[in-house]
Amino acid sequence: MKKQIFSLIIGVLSFQQLFSQTSNIEREKWADKPAIHHLDNKYSKESAVVLYDNRRVEFIDEPKNEVAEYYTLHRIIHINDDRGIETFNKIYLGFSETSDVVDVKARTILPGGKIIELDKNNIKDLKEEDGGVYKIFALDGLEKGCEVEYLYTFKRSTSFFGREVVQERIPILQTTFSIIAPDRLRFEIKPYNFSLSPTDTVISGKRIAQCNIKETAGAEDEKYSFYGANLERIEFKLSFNDMIRKGERLFTWTELAKRIFAVYTYYSDKEYKKVTQMVADNGWDKLNGEVAKITAVENFVKKSYSYNEDLKSEEGNKLENVIQKKIAGTIGITRLYAAIFQSLDIKYQFVLTGNRSKYIIDRGFENWNNCDDPLFYFPVENKFIAPSRPDYRYPWIVPEWAGTNGLFCKTISVGSLTTAIAEVKPIVLEDYTQSYENIDSRLELNKNLDSLSIDSRESFGGYDAVSMRDAFNFANDEQKRTFIKELAKAVSSTDHIISSEVLNKEFEDANSNLPVVLHIKTKSDALIESAGDKLLVKIGLAIGPQVEMYQEKPRQAPVDIDFGHIEERKIDFIIPDGYTISNANDLKIDQTFKDNGELTMGFASGYEIKGNVLSVHIMEEYRKPFYPLAQFDQFRKIINASSDFNKVVLILVKKS
Repeated sequence: MKKQIFSLIIGVLSFQQLFSQTSNIEREKWADKPAIHHLDNKYSKESAVVLYDNRRVEFIDEPKNEVAEYYTLHRIIHINDDRGIETFNKIYLGFSETSDVVDVKARTILPGGKIIELDKNNIKDLKEEDGGVYKIFALDGLEKGCEVEYLYTFKRSTSFFGREVVQERIPILQTTFSIIAPDRLRFEIKPYNFSLSPTDTVISGKRIAQCNIKETAGAEDEKYSFYGANLERIEFKLSFNDMIRKGERLFTWTELAKRIFAVYTYYSDKEYKKVTQMVADNGWDKLNGEVAKITAVENFVKKSYSYNEDLKSEEGNKLENVIQKKIAGTIGITRLYAAIFQSLDIKYQFVLTGNRSKYIIDRGFENWNNCDDPLFYFPVENKFIAPSRPDYRYPWIVPEWAGTNGLFCKTISVGSLTTAIAEVKPIVLEDYTQSYENIDSRLELNKNLDSLSIDSRESFGGYDAVSMRDAFNFANDEQKRTFIKELAKAVSSTDHIISSEVLNKEFEDANSNLPVVLHIKTKSDALIESAGDKLLVKIGLAIGPQVEMYQEKPRQAPVDIDFGHIEERKIDFIIPDGYTISNANDLKIDQTFKDNGELTMGFASGYEIKGNVLSVHIMEEYRKPFYPLAQFDQFRKIINASSDFNKVVLILVKKS
């Protein structure tokens, strides 16, 4: 959301200035004669250590009642080994080619005392895949035991909200974060994932909010955790302006809800008339029931209109232009849905959500920067749609946008005025039983007992089905063939496909909660071996590759997964005539966990033999998207239970 409409929101905000003249910003300095720092032995095994990390956000009064924002970063890093050299021999600057750069300096300090200064002519542009252009430079002469120091200051677009991540993979010995502003502007700072006591002082008409952090440990990027969300970070926002509305809190959630409501419901009578004609032409008003109308509208818009998140101009997002050109950015596409739903008298609320893999919307701290993505919420159905995601259909939305708080904009009317108030509350994920990746397979040996015929039906439901539909609708034919081969190889260890078909792959099938079904018949010799007069059947591989978790270091983060889900597998193996299975009990695994008597995760497998058919049943389930650190060991045991089943090999012996 902020990428496309914050320019509209912030642009209408004005702050009365105490002075109109431009002031000088704080200038960062470094030592004229730097010396290599002595590190404690406890850091000797680290590839690098950040010795000093100073960040400053400064707001300066400028003419025409404007407030300019400058950002400064100053770091010193001690390099211990080759990995550290590789990590820091290139420095990425946090500003683009369009930034107003005030200062850039960098140098390498060698153990012998030699200093190599950065040649600013070596600063290059780096174009990322997203089209953004950034600055990068290489540092010369790095060696073990050296130190890298760099600083830069640049002017950036003014925003009264921010986020600073103050933890990374390597330790940081000292971090200082400051907000400097005219004394009338009072910022609040809140830490996440750690404790902090910011200070607030006024010196010579400048208010300085500051945080000092000592010895931040390095953070491992661990499996089944949201790395970004669990890092220590600072968030800040402007909460008071003592020159106007003194004592009245600024940038509240309700203020944002009102502004969002105004932005998304802005269209002319002429535009609304075109929308009502669209509704009549498609017969949506004749459909029975709210769900039928919602799904028909969503499917039509996502098939007929192109979404371009880079389309940010006010003109391009006018409803009239959206309807005419059939292309829109976030604002335009949301306006289109809102107008259609209004014409159909469907009750809805705008919802803004963040991404729980990175940050949250905090009821008690109004950081508007965390409200990235728009949703429509339908109170009667208690369901959502994601207008900016063509790969999702009602009632499915991006799972990381749920399982966390959202900002619900509740419409209210006071006399002739219609606006919105804010309510911060959870966006609930769909029930875990609705998302699954199931396998139903039949395995039978050929007459020569040297290969297996495998008839496999893989079913993907709920959140699990989204990526499958995405692949089978947007990929080209060659990509689809490759995708099917990889899925076949996962459950049969071969891409020798006899036949394949994909069922329920259309996006509209999600509305009826139909699973995507991949039916593949393969022939494989990879799952069968002979050992003398015995046959070895690698039946464990029929459930596909599984993750195995080792834990050499203490776990740091709790367990995060995208969504609760189940994985049910049913495997029928036809026992060849004249053979019996000597180790069928190896198929029995029971690793489950109950929290206060309620099953929350588990892996359980068992079997039965009727005649010549061995039927294996496996139920693996994770009913929650989050498990606290105290439950990590139980989670790891369950993950490893699936890996243990992966290794099961049936031993077939001839009957005596």
